[in-house]
Amino acid sequence: LLGELTAIYAKPNTGKTLLILRLLIDQIIAAVINAEDVFYLNCDDSYRGLVDKLELAEKYGFNMLAPNQNGFEIKDFIGYMQMMIDQDSAKGKIIVLDTLKKFVDLMDKRSASDFMNMARAFSTSGGSMIFLAHTNKNRDSEGKIVAGGTSDIGDDADCVYMLDELNSSGGNKSVLFENTKRRGDVALEVGYIYSIAQKQSYEKLINSVSLLNEDEKQSC
Repeated sequence: LLGELTAIYAKPNTGKTLLILRLLIDQIIAAVINAEDVFYLNCDDSYRGLVDKLELAEKYGFNMLAPNQNGFEIKDFIGYMQMMIDQDSAKGKIIVLDTLKKFVDLMDKRSASDFMNMARAFSTSGGSMIFLAHTNKNRDSEGKIVAGGTSDIGDDADCVYMLDELNSSGGNKSVLFENTKRRGDVALEVGYIYSIAQKQSYEKLINSVSLLNEDEKQSC
């Protein structure tokens, strides 16, 4: 939700970046959000990945920043946030951190707490943040994925989703978002399916994303 801090946890290759970009693009096309207000900070990608996502950013009009490109440095990020707060320009802005561990030491409680205090100041100034983060290698006793790092991120976020794979077969992958914390009216769970065919363009991959209906979720 706009004005909230949302954390999304998933194992690598589950599709968290793909799905977030797809959903943001859908909201841009629907004119729910302004493309120029979206800042996707791509800090965990290969050169080819940067190029593919930059093409999407240019096509749909949102902003993509990457380390060591056009003067952007991760170490300066907190300063940029403070500047937006001080200048009252945070309202309506949507910042996606991909991935969160590039901006804060998730194993250090003080670091995580200080970061979330700054993020909260940004959200109370009208901004929104989406944190993409990894899970632990091991699942819990019920087979559920577990958020990596200290609990401070989830404790201080407004909304937390765990994104897990349901099925991978027939050239497609099905995944499920499960909500574990919410302060607003958001879905408790929602599933998506997308193509994992080899040698397809990233735009074709992102265009393959579709919503799973209840019957499809049950069959996965």
